[in-house]
Amino acid sequence: MQYSFEKLWQLIIQFSVVIFLVIGPSSAQGIKGDDNILNLLIDCPNNSRCIYSGQKLFPINIIIKNNSDQNLEIPLEAIKYFLTNDYLKDTRTGKIVGDFVPPGVPMPELLKELTLLPAHGSKIIEASYSKKNIKKAFKEAHFNQIIYYVSTVVYAHLQGSKEPIGFYKDGKFEPKPFVLEAEKVITKK
Repeated sequence: MQYSFEKLWQLIIQFSVVIFLVIGPSSAQGIKGDDNILNLLIDCPNNSRCIYSGQKLFPINIIIKNNSDQNLEIPLEAIKYFLTNDYLKDTRTGKIVGDFVPPGVPMPELLKELTLLPAHGSKIIEASYSKKNIKKAFKEAHFNQIIYYVSTVVYAHLQGSKEPIGFYKDGKFEPKPFVLEAEKVITKK
């Protein structure tokens, strides 16, 4: 019995060494429980209940929050200019109301510009809707409430890492996309 256990142990070690040599040392970055390390939130500055009262510009803050204990880096400028999809929608039907503006033209160089997102910290992207567009949205919704919806797909890096957080699958590195979404009800006064 002792002999077969030692033989089995040697086979396990040999197998592990072969796998390590075939795959190579991993530089993939990961964080325990990384499905929830990033959050997307919406806030109406100086207007916690998001009440629209006819102002020329209706400001909205899109907040990206790091829920982890580690500093991260994200392509914040790319998120601002072309990775974010946002629109207003009817609270009852979910249909887009008002003018829909598609995300900007992709600029791959912005994906390489990483911004520090400290552990448990956040970054704010300022957005706004014009009086014309928000009034049109309320009119199309036929109700005094609409929903501001925002989504983005982002790849995050541990601070100082050249590779994004990800994993190896079948010997190939796969960066992990973080799909973030948020909604906020805007009420017309």
